[in-house]
Amino acid sequence: MEQEKVFSMLPLISSHDVVDNVRTFIFEKNSLEWLAGQSQGYVLPQAGEGEKVNQRWFTISSAPFEGTINITTRVSASPFKQALNALKPGDQIKSHSLGGPFIWEEIDSAPVVLVAAGIGITPYRSILLQRKALKKRLNATLLYFNRTSEIPFEEELEKLSDEHPEFQLKIVIGESLTAEKILDLVPEANKETVFLSGPAPLVSSIGTSLKERGVSIMQDRFPGYDETNF
Repeated sequence: MEQEKVFSMLPLISSHDVVDNVRTFIFEKNSLEWLAGQSQGYVLPQAGEGEKVNQRWFTISSAPFEGTINITTRVSASPFKQALNALKPGDQIKSHSLGGPFIWEEIDSAPVVLVAAGIGITPYRSILLQRKALKKRLNATLLYFNRTSEIPFEEELEKLSDEHPEFQLKIVIGESLTAEKILDLVPEANKETVFLSGPAPLVSSIGTSLKERGVSIMQDRFPGYDETNF
């Protein structure tokens, strides 16, 4: 039997542009507690009737220590995204089903490889900033593939790279993301855990290819995106 959804109402505090058509929406967290990298469902009835229209899933882009629930997304012409973009401070969004296993919790773990495709960067902002706040090592290589030079969170990530020599940032612009490219840029990835975040079809296909090569992976799939709009 399907578990009944428990909803929380989150008031909007503010919103701002990040780059290009990427925008961050900052909500009060109320009583919600989460782990960096987790996601939840959101409902905006004003977007229209039916879950396919008025419900979306987002990975939280804020770190838990920041004390707010941040949604960072590309604002498209979809009814949900337009309803989200129309929210004013004080307006509320319904949230539910907080959770997900896309987390990096170890204190002194072996190195990991973080791979982001476009807007798939959102969980890594949360994860990396939370690890920094908790004084954990950022023992990772982040491969950030983006379609254009408009890079969300670029300054924050470059600052982390400057402050933490164990954290390597590699930004790749306008190139296809493939399993072969990951292993070419980070040959040691076949011996480390690879976190892979981005458009659902891309993450699924690359995940399968990496698994076939014996690579241990964690996946965060973003629905509604593909190789043309991530």
